[in-house]
Amino acid sequence: MLSAISKTYCSLAVLYRKYDRRIWYLFLARVFSAMGFAIVIPFLSIYLYSELGIPMKVVGTVFLLAAFSRAGMQLIGGELSDRYGRRRVMLLAMGGRAVTFLLLSLLILYAQHLLFIVLAVMLSYGFGAMFMPSADAMIAELVKDQDRIEAYGIQRIGLNAGWAIGPAIGGFLASLSYFWLFFLTSILFIFGFLITFFFIGESNKNRSRQSAGTGLKGILSIRNNHDFLIFAFFALLIFSIMTQIVSTLSVYVVSEVGLNKIHLGFLYTINGLVIIFLQFPGISLIKRMKLTSALSIGALFAGFGYSIVIFADGFWTIAIAIVILTFGEIFITPAGTTLTSNWAPLSERGRYMGVYGLFQSFGRSFGPFYGGFLLDAFMHQLGLLWGAISAIGLVSALGFFSLQWKIKPKINVAMVKTQTYSAG
Repeated sequence: MLSAISKTYCSLAVLYRKYDRRIWYLFLARVFSAMGFAIVIPFLSIYLYSELGIPMKVVGTVFLLAAFSRAGMQLIGGELSDRYGRRRVMLLAMGGRAVTFLLLSLLILYAQHLLFIVLAVMLSYGFGAMFMPSADAMIAELVKDQDRIEAYGIQRIGLNAGWAIGPAIGGFLASLSYFWLFFLTSILFIFGFLITFFFIGESNKNRSRQSAGTGLKGILSIRNNHDFLIFAFFALLIFSIMTQIVSTLSVYVVSEVGLNKIHLGFLYTINGLVIIFLQFPGISLIKRMKLTSALSIGALFAGFGYSIVIFADGFWTIAIAIVILTFGEIFITPAGTTLTSNWAPLSERGRYMGVYGLFQSFGRSFGPFYGGFLLDAFMHQLGLLWGAISAIGLVSALGFFSLQWKIKPKINVAMVKTQTYSAG
């Protein structure tokens, strides 16, 4: 027992020394930001549906509107990070999100009109979207290429440490007052802002404001990379079903399966814990295969997980479905980010991350939109409801698999030859 603990400690110490310290501070910032977001997001649909009495199709429309905000800011964030630096954009994103969640808490406390709540949600999604391409591009600049998928895996563990803690807190707070959900989230984003401000220095010091084309013209240049856009489209599809876990599924398990908000929080904690413990073994498997194969496997897991919901009759059946869905996340998220990073020219990493994030954001917000319509229409026809969502996972898996013959082999692997990187 002591020997195993000692080996684990030594392995973690070696891993810590392997990477630039900014990787670990970014990890910590993601823990706080993910914890805050995870406190709120599983219960936002429930608040709108149960507390305000809004139909699910309208709830879905709210998320679709948030998609337009997130999509635009995702592109802007990636482009600005290439031109003005990763750190500045990350600080703007963290600070903006802290302010908007504070605003949301006050709007809910004083029972303001739905329109103001929707606008604040759109702002929070927009600021959040600015952070991701900047942070992902920074990681690509701070690590050797062959370590990239491991570094992204570390960040995933940070995100899911937040997800493991946040929903359990959120379930408790939601049973007391929704105001505290949003207020605590604002405080956690302030912590993330402070970590970024004091401990995370700029990684893109050699940036050129005119490199590789700037502005809308530069972004539109990616339209000529047809294979990348096909990949991004299938990413949109798979993320549209992965996000059902915090929208359609959350409302369904509370209103139809009969779980309470505390049970729901525990389900999302399971999601986070599975990733914390299995992300590194998952990365070891991904390193042995093509990235498109890893994406296909992840999409199959996601589709299969939703098919189990058809037979759900209580907490444990839903928990099994969540675990299988999480297996899909373990493959999809690091493989998709790594493939995008491999694909991007050095001077356009932020831009490619932004475009990939754009499709991902549309998927994450289009999912609740059509999920809400499906839930309203087929609440008592579970085969149609969850079967349709599962089928999208299968289509995505086939799409990713078909790309392996179109993508250059040197792009489609987790272990690539080292190129220029910044560790300073």
